[in-house]
Amino acid sequence: MTIAALLRHHGVKVPRYVTVDGQIVFDDVTPSATGYSHSALGSVTPVSNHTFHGGEEEPDDRVEGSTAWWDDEERLDRHVKAMERSFPRFFYVPPEDGLSPCWGGVIDTGRGTFNVGIYPRRDEGLPSVALFDLRLGVNAGRRWLPSPHLYLNGNLCIADRDEWLPGEHTVATAAAWAAHWLAAYTEWRMTRRWPVEGVHALVA
Repeated sequence: MTIAALLRHHGVKVPRYVTVDGQIVFDDVTPSATGYSHSALGSVTPVSNHTFHGGEEEPDDRVEGSTAWWDDEERLDRHVKAMERSFPRFFYVPPEDGLSPCWGGVIDTGRGTFNVGIYPRRDEGLPSVALFDLRLGVNAGRRWLPSPHLYLNGNLCIADRDEWLPGEHTVATAAAWAAHWLAAYTEWRMTRRWPVEGVHALVA
């Protein structure tokens, strides 16, 4: 049992951070001039409060004929800069021909690597997060056991829709939530126990 798991067992809430590669860390993090830094792993991003669930992914509540929020250069630039800071190895695909901008890259949990795509929504709701070329689950005898906390369409359920705050969060928030989801998934594959239902901790 890790120190973080032991503290959680006793009701102590433990802040989580994610490295630029996607590894979740709990300790040896200090505030720096540009954010937060891990003593050995460098720059890290706090993982904001969120919970995992599943079911149907919410539809994009876009209004036909409306202007997409990403047409506002300043609003889009906030997301671009946040991703450049927190996940600089992700590549950015600008919006084009009515399609949303998107980001793609590799999240390395330390126990596995995952090719991830993050797609903002026209209604500014919780971005969709998908994995490329990977079926999430395990073989359990003769049957396939799908991973918990997936939407029915196979996308990751990284948070509750109400936890996404478009004025405060960015695509980097969704990427950090995805890294946390994937860290939990890699543990579930080994133990068949989903280790955490999300994060409910204030970052110090």
